[in-house]
Amino acid sequence: MAPLGRKTEEEPEPVFPRGTQPWDRLHTENFATLTRVIEALRDELLPTWRDRLPLSPMIELVELYVSAAQPLLPHAQRLLAAWRNATLTEPTVDEITYEAARLNTIQEAKANLRYWNARHWEEDNNPRSLWDDPLPAWAKLGAVSSTMTAAVTGDTEY
Repeated sequence: MAPLGRKTEEEPEPVFPRGTQPWDRLHTENFATLTRVIEALRDELLPTWRDRLPLSPMIELVELYVSAAQPLLPHAQRLLAAWRNATLTEPTVDEITYEAARLNTIQEAKANLRYWNARHWEEDNNPRSLWDDPLPAWAKLGAVSSTMTAAVTGDTEY
């Protein structure tokens, strides 16, 4: 068995540009992460836990989490397929020069411009209006995730 969350087939994981802030993440990357986590839970963790901990209430929570994510997976698959076929525009020398003056480094300038080009691609290929349909599923997934976090950590002050 491969390490949890690691695919055994040869398809490489997509690379997503990051902006200059830690929270600068693409929605597409969030969907890719969710897909990997759900696959690992469903295909690796749950079968192992069912054998080792057949009476654990955590199994039911993890099953609920996997179930709550199911309505999001077709959207994730469409978005990731579009991402794999996308050709993102590279920043021009003038754009990099201008951004480097603002951010003080060429590397940060390139990274930030690539991130924003990818964000624009997301907006064009996955308009905000498409986010309305999965909102109830995200809300349910968040509630189940909060319950799992509280069950594991005992922390309910968040």
